[in-house]
Amino acid sequence: MRSREARSAPPGADQAHGPRRWWLDLSLRAKGLIVVAVPLIALMGIISANLALQQSESNVRNISTNARNLTDAATQVLADMANAETGIRGYTATRDPIFLTPYTLTLTRIGAERTSLRHAAVIAGVGRQQQTVDATTGQVLIELAQLRSATSDGASARNLLAALLNEKTTMDRLRRQVASLAAAPTTVVAVQHDKLTTLQTRIELLDIAGLVLALLAGLAGVALFTSGIARRVDMNAENARRLGEGQPLEPLIPAGDEIGRLAESHLMAEALLARRSAELTAARDTAVRATQAKNSFLSSTSHELRTPLNAILGFAQLLQLSELSEEDNDGVTRILGAGRHLLALINELIDIARIESGDLGMSLEPVLVGSVIEETCQLMAPIAAARSIQIITDRVPPALAVFVDRQRLAQVLVNLVSNAVKYNHRDGSITISCAEQGTGQVSIVVTDTGPGLAPDDLERIFIPFERLGAERTAIEGTGIGLPLAKSLTEAMKGQLTVASVLGQGAAFTVSLTRAPDMIYLPAPSPAPAAPAAGPHVPPGADLRVLYIEDNPANVEVIDRFLHGRPNTTLLSAASGRAGLQCAVRDVPDVILLDLNLPDLQGDQVLNELKAEPATAAIPVIVLSADASRGVIHRLLAGGAFAYLTKPIELAELGELLDSFAWLRDQRAQQTIPIVPA
Repeated sequence: MRSREARSAPPGADQAHGPRRWWLDLSLRAKGLIVVAVPLIALMGIISANLALQQSESNVRNISTNARNLTDAATQVLADMANAETGIRGYTATRDPIFLTPYTLTLTRIGAERTSLRHAAVIAGVGRQQQTVDATTGQVLIELAQLRSATSDGASARNLLAALLNEKTTMDRLRRQVASLAAAPTTVVAVQHDKLTTLQTRIELLDIAGLVLALLAGLAGVALFTSGIARRVDMNAENARRLGEGQPLEPLIPAGDEIGRLAESHLMAEALLARRSAELTAARDTAVRATQAKNSFLSSTSHELRTPLNAILGFAQLLQLSELSEEDNDGVTRILGAGRHLLALINELIDIARIESGDLGMSLEPVLVGSVIEETCQLMAPIAAARSIQIITDRVPPALAVFVDRQRLAQVLVNLVSNAVKYNHRDGSITISCAEQGTGQVSIVVTDTGPGLAPDDLERIFIPFERLGAERTAIEGTGIGLPLAKSLTEAMKGQLTVASVLGQGAAFTVSLTRAPDMIYLPAPSPAPAAPAAGPHVPPGADLRVLYIEDNPANVEVIDRFLHGRPNTTLLSAASGRAGLQCAVRDVPDVILLDLNLPDLQGDQVLNELKAEPATAAIPVIVLSADASRGVIHRLLAGGAFAYLTKPIELAELGELLDSFAWLRDQRAQQTIPIVPA
């Protein structure tokens, strides 16, 4: 594995200095603040400046409005006073009351107008000038009132002329005062209008600058995230995916921010995974070696156990074939029963080991459920009858089938029924029922009337060698039957469960995959042999048998077994080479071959026998304590005619020898073709 520096820095990464290095080492929070805060601060500055300009614009507008209001109020007062003066002059000249209408109208509203003028002057800051105008306005009103009164009283024209000249002088002064009062606001309005125009221009420029700055800041932020942060996040995500798939990581630029630390974490995880992978590989290799050692041990143990059992059961079978007293025959029967029980125990232990190592071969095919249940009941009926236990089977649909290995399903049911017999009450019963379970499932239920199980014991019964205290009773067993049944069921893609009520028995349910219905054909009754099938051949007639075996006890068993068969000759060889020489020299009718020989392995002997023209056609029966399925298949494929596992059932061997003798005689008479080995 490459170093962290080599993996984390691509070519050119060492040139990341200055601002770029400063930026890479900043935390994501600081980067986010910079990317978001700088445009935000600029935007806030622009908004503040805009608000300030708008406030200035508002102030300018207010000043202009106040000046305009002052001018309007002063102009209105002057206009009303001029109308009043014109009306009084007309009345003085004509003495016609109709001319008093403008004067009267002025009197009705002059008070409000003077108030408005005073208010506008205060706002505009020209209160002193307004007071002068107001005083002159009052004096004009007084003089106009005097002219009206004098005219109404019939004053002479000379007297009225002097009053009119005096009033005109006062009115001219009012005009000058009003003009002076309005002159300043007019100037202010003009100045403020210029300011307002300037401010509006500035606001527009500031808005444009703000939009441009915001756009640039947004583009800068997008560029920073897409070309920097987002790209690095994507690269880290890609490295995480590669890490999950066990691929080498892509190099990244080293950085001090959170993304850089995440990249460092990926590198640390990669190194850790590499170490863990190496450890797991070593552990796997150790486990494989342990499994191989266990399998080798089991194979060796099986051979070592089966070899003495072969002598025990072989001599016991020989004794059973001889004439014995009833008491001796009972003893021999007990020896055979105990030996076969021990053999079954060895087979179960080996089956469990094979299941654990995944070496247990299964041939799943459609199998009729009813036939397997019937076979199980026939096999277990004598054992159940010995304890007065009745086996009851519910009606099973004749065509109902499941996907299983027939031999293993029978083994599961035999174990369940055997367990139900051992732990049942005397005079109890066992019920085997079968029904469809949901869609695509079939359940086989074995129910007993035994003492039942406590809730805490329902899972413990599937633990190998766990007998729940039964080892302290007279009930025989090892505690591996139920675990083996469960493992075999699961190996057939099924499930074994148990339900029980203490004191009311237990029910074991085997759930299996349903197969399409099959046509049920009952086994035909065996027909009597036709006389024309060939002459009767006595057992072992004129048969020469070569036994290649290095164990004298095994040779002695076969010798004694064949000794009682007429016209049968046994030849023996204690090594593979001696056996090959004897086979070529004497050309026996049948060869019995052991696999574990002192000089050659049995499969080598078999290959040389098949390669030699003089011995290629001789049937070879392998007699071995190795019950491995792979070994059996390999030797049968290599040319062995049959494979019998030790301990040997002498009756089965006798049937094979009888068939060979009959075939040999038929070949001699040329009535049937030669059957290749």
